[in-house]
Amino acid sequence: MRRNDKSWMESDEPLEPFLPLEQTESVATAAAEFRNRLVKIEQQVLSQYTSMAAYATIAKQDTAAVKVEARADLDRSQATVIGLLEKLRNEVNARLDRLERRTGGDLSVDDVSRLAKVEIDLASATASLQQCLQENQELRAQIAVVVEHRMQEQGWLVSSGTTEGLSLR
Repeated sequence: MRRNDKSWMESDEPLEPFLPLEQTESVATAAAEFRNRLVKIEQQVLSQYTSMAAYATIAKQDTAAVKVEARADLDRSQATVIGLLEKLRNEVNARLDRLERRTGGDLSVDDVSRLAKVEIDLASATASLQQCLQENQELRAQIAVVVEHRMQEQGWLVSSGTTEGLSLR
């Protein structure tokens, strides 16, 4: 080898081809085999992409269904508790009305203490209902975070993506 100003490397000996020389038929056969393998790999990649998009769509629909179901459960629970509180209030008012009619409007000390106890119980039930509502909202938020974290771990989401950004496009 010698160095020249025009090129940094010149060889005095002829260069050997990288691949060994073969007949034209074997090269065509190898190219056809390589093309077939490439088509199979392309089909597998497209199949996996389609599967991942389908799983992402299913997960998004399942997440939406869970949210709707949780909301329906919460609404049913609230309606039940509110209905029971209304029923209790109506019963207490009816008893108080009967008691007033019977005693002529004056309440005894015992009646007043029982009425105060009922008011305390109602206040306690209202506070418990508020706490239940808050805990359900926190649970819903935690479930959403867990689902999104699991989806990111399993590769369904990119690092900056969310479940709302999933689509089949």
